[in-house]
Amino acid sequence: MTLRHFRIFITVAEKESITQAAQLLSVSQPTVSVAIRELEEHYGRPFFERMNQRLKITSDGLALLSYAKHLIQLTDEIEQSFQDPDRRKSLRIGGSINVGVSLLPRWIRQYQSQHPEIEVQVQINTTDFIEKQLLENELDLALVGGPLHSPFLIHQPVLKEKQTVVCGKTFPLANQAVTLQELASYPLLFRQRRSGAFEVLEAALTEAGLTVHPQWESASLEALLEAARQNLGVTILPYALAVREIENQRLAEVTVTDFRFENLISLVWHKQKYKSPAMLEFIRLIEKSSKGEA
Repeated sequence: MTLRHFRIFITVAEKESITQAAQLLSVSQPTVSVAIRELEEHYGRPFFERMNQRLKITSDGLALLSYAKHLIQLTDEIEQSFQDPDRRKSLRIGGSINVGVSLLPRWIRQYQSQHPEIEVQVQINTTDFIEKQLLENELDLALVGGPLHSPFLIHQPVLKEKQTVVCGKTFPLANQAVTLQELASYPLLFRQRRSGAFEVLEAALTEAGLTVHPQWESASLEALLEAARQNLGVTILPYALAVREIENQRLAEVTVTDFRFENLISLVWHKQKYKSPAMLEFIRLIEKSSKGEA
């Protein structure tokens, strides 16, 4: 198999069409069809199925697509590096929303002060979205506070971040101590499902035989903060952010007596990802910072 086969395969997967892929690549349709057939014959399995006049990628095709994108990206990086050695180096870092609020800005500032020659691009989004970006090679690595599910990703635990339950200053639970079961009986203001924060609470309540029924689900952390300030329910925040809200007298703490909320923060990257010097330096900085050495 050649790089040409994989470039054609990626284009067909993205366009879901032999015709559109051929037009984009400026080759004939038979050329594209032959390349796909040769790939499928070589690996002994179908990578596409035809549905409603479109080509839909199979599960085997999705697995190959992940490898193919990383192979092409690495090849392009080699070409660019040796053809233009003075080109500014870059590092693409992702972060789940809670990590992006509580930890990542400080780590990015430290990294940029130590490596001003490297352009850092940051993407803050849901854990689910960050996983997709890593699989599609849109990010080099990420720091997330929730579980990722793809077998193609490597997880390196960094630290456990304490989470604090908070509510509005005049909400019935303000500055009170309650059990987990009692907490679950009040309106929950929560990040959307498959976010790290949601899965922490869901796991805790499930273990206690309770069910999660959030009254609010939001991709916006600020929306949840404002809802809590308006006494609409309780939410859970990273400790550093909760302390800031409490000290500024915008929110009040709720103590849960029978459970400690913690979120495992992990460094994540694709297992086929070439770890550049810039990427390795960032990983080393996070490891030192999590141990209190930086």
